[in-house]
Amino acid sequence: MDFVSSTRRTMTLSTPNQTGPIHKLGCNKTWQEEIGRVIQLLVTIVIFLVGVFLNGLVVWALALRGRGRLTRRGSAGEGETRGASSFRVYVVNLALADLVLLLRTPLMMAYLADNCSWPLGLEACKLVVFLRGLGLYAAAFLLCAVALERCLCLLRPVWASLKRPRWAVPLVCGLLWVLASALAAPYVYSALVKGVNGTKQCLDSDGYSQGLFVTETVAGFLLPLTVFLGSNLAVLWTARTATSSSSTQRMVRLYRVLFLTMLLFLTCWVPYFTCRFLQALAEGRPDWSGHKIHLFTAKYVSSFLVYLKSALNPVLYVFAARGLGRTIWATLPSNIGKVFNEESTDTRSRRTLKRGDSQI
Repeated sequence: MDFVSSTRRTMTLSTPNQTGPIHKLGCNKTWQEEIGRVIQLLVTIVIFLVGVFLNGLVVWALALRGRGRLTRRGSAGEGETRGASSFRVYVVNLALADLVLLLRTPLMMAYLADNCSWPLGLEACKLVVFLRGLGLYAAAFLLCAVALERCLCLLRPVWASLKRPRWAVPLVCGLLWVLASALAAPYVYSALVKGVNGTKQCLDSDGYSQGLFVTETVAGFLLPLTVFLGSNLAVLWTARTATSSSSTQRMVRLYRVLFLTMLLFLTCWVPYFTCRFLQALAEGRPDWSGHKIHLFTAKYVSSFLVYLKSALNPVLYVFAARGLGRTIWATLPSNIGKVFNEESTDTRSRRTLKRGDSQI
């Protein structure tokens, strides 16, 4: 079960003193729940607009317009360094992974707008569940790749900057996308639309699927978390040996970037997967029945953190590379100016043709 289905999941729980529906999670007919549904819809719209704009800007500026702008400091015109090129490729792919997750939000808006009932049919349900798995796996794998890239550049700087083939990083990103697609593919076959308390709910599986849960927890969370934290801690430990005064400012900036990266990962990803893990433990355990509603609510709230992270990741990219922000923002005025120049050129050309016609 996911962000789409957890909003209107009415739980029928049995306790020693009470049997029947003790709580309705999500969209109810009370005015408090209706206000909550409207707030959820507005927050989803804001996350979608901000996230698509920022990540789309990163992809457009770096992949389409910004190639060659990340140059050696003080030697503009010499072309893009391999380190900058590798970082640019990773950032573009991370932005694409965030866009994959954010592209689910219009479908979730339809779900919320229809009083928390899935109105789009089975095919759209399969699509939204697949995009969730693809986006989560791709983002996790790419974050690990970036963490390992930092280690490589610090431990083997000559090889990473001069001897490594330029096609190595794009190949790694392509393989990670293939792996993420393969791990997300089973959701296409397990997803279903099921009637729950008079509503239609899009579920990633019918009940608790141990295989999908274990795979997602290990491959999508535990393994990436271990690699991510281990690589960043190794970078911090190695960077401590660089005590020269010329590298002090660079190390402070490195600490800030790593701290923000780990903080964003821990605060946005760990709660979501922790809630999913506890929710799986609660399945089939009557003694946990009193906690199921709280787990559903916690997972629903934590899913917003995942989408918020996807929307705000481009802000972190600007902190991570000093030249990246200049590349993105320098691209905007140059292209806007180009558009206006082209329009003015067309206007002058039309005026010239008119004058020529009048003379004839």
